[in-house]
Amino acid sequence: MTILYISQNGVTTHIGGSQVAPYLLGLARAGFDIHLLSAEPAGQEQRIAHYLALFNDAGIRWTHVTYGNKPPILGPVMTQLRLSQAANRIVARGGVEVVHCRSHPTAIIGYRLKQRHGVKFIFDFRDFYADWGLQNTTGVKRMLYQRVKRLEGPMVQAADKMICLTRRACTVLNDAYLGSRSETLANFQVVPCCADFSHFDPSKVPADTVQSIRAAIGLPDDAFVLLYLGSLGIDYLLEHMVALFRQLLRLRPNAYFLFVSNNGEAQVQKAFERQGVPIERIRFTTVPRETVPAHIALANLSVVFIRADHTKVGCSPTKLAELFACNVPVIANPGVGDLDSIIDPARNGSVIVRDFSDDALLQALQKAIGRQEDQMAPVNIRGNSLEFSLEEGVTRYQQVYQELLKLS
Repeated sequence: MTILYISQNGVTTHIGGSQVAPYLLGLARAGFDIHLLSAEPAGQEQRIAHYLALFNDAGIRWTHVTYGNKPPILGPVMTQLRLSQAANRIVARGGVEVVHCRSHPTAIIGYRLKQRHGVKFIFDFRDFYADWGLQNTTGVKRMLYQRVKRLEGPMVQAADKMICLTRRACTVLNDAYLGSRSETLANFQVVPCCADFSHFDPSKVPADTVQSIRAAIGLPDDAFVLLYLGSLGIDYLLEHMVALFRQLLRLRPNAYFLFVSNNGEAQVQKAFERQGVPIERIRFTTVPRETVPAHIALANLSVVFIRADHTKVGCSPTKLAELFACNVPVIANPGVGDLDSIIDPARNGSVIVRDFSDDALLQALQKAIGRQEDQMAPVNIRGNSLEFSLEEGVTRYQQVYQELLKLS
């Protein structure tokens, strides 16, 4: 009874390496027969060899096709075609009982496979992919997203199980496509973006390593460090982050803003200049995943500001799990996924800003710093956040697989 897992995100990419491979390795260790089909970028031979060895040891079969995003429209279309052809060949050979599809593009493939071959279909929804595309593209690309959006309802209705990153997404999809019936919510499983707590473990980061990194990037020993972790882009509210840091300087004149990101350094500098914040207080670095926990260890506080609109109902920031695993509190904005109910000063030392006014930002900082410095009631952020651990994520996927395979 094989489970075919299809992902357009290659395991050699950051997303695939953190949000696909670890789960599949855990599920294989739990005894499930997994066949992974993924799209891998060119030039990743060394990482492909690395993951091939891991998958072979775990008993995971792996078929991968070439991922391409150039030319802009034809490249992704060809990637989709290669994945579809490979998936049909795998299912036609027999033995596949369940097709688990990560996000909308591969869900289209799984939906067709269910129609043609009768396999069970898991729609791992991830986020509101089609809505985001309709909001942010034009021309032919927008037409492609319109087609995906038209298929969204039929795919949700056809799915034997829906997996969402947030409870809010489950409710929205249930109300939109399944008639708001309470019994249909049983068709959903929530699996937020999780982190490998064995990797993001502050107890495994030597103090001398942290001190060495501090010196290498030029952070004074007494610096109060605000951290931004992850990529920068149109969905991440850089101007508001800089405004938050400007207020932090009022409370902690020794503050520095550390960006651990793979893009956007010039963009950050321009935002600082626009708001009259000294660019000398920026520290920007790009590091491999292996050293991210040691860089997080530099932080006193982190910021997670994401554009809040209807496309972010299903958003579960991976960085949140990684920061909580490392005992770092966050300041976040409302209206993003389940953050309004997750962020809790008593549980994780973290604070939701009511808006982006200077007064609200300052109050949020005062509350977060005050909670952090309350020695009478310290917050065990890591211990209170195990719902975001990789082990918990694997367990929730395992429950879905057991249900569809009718295993006890």
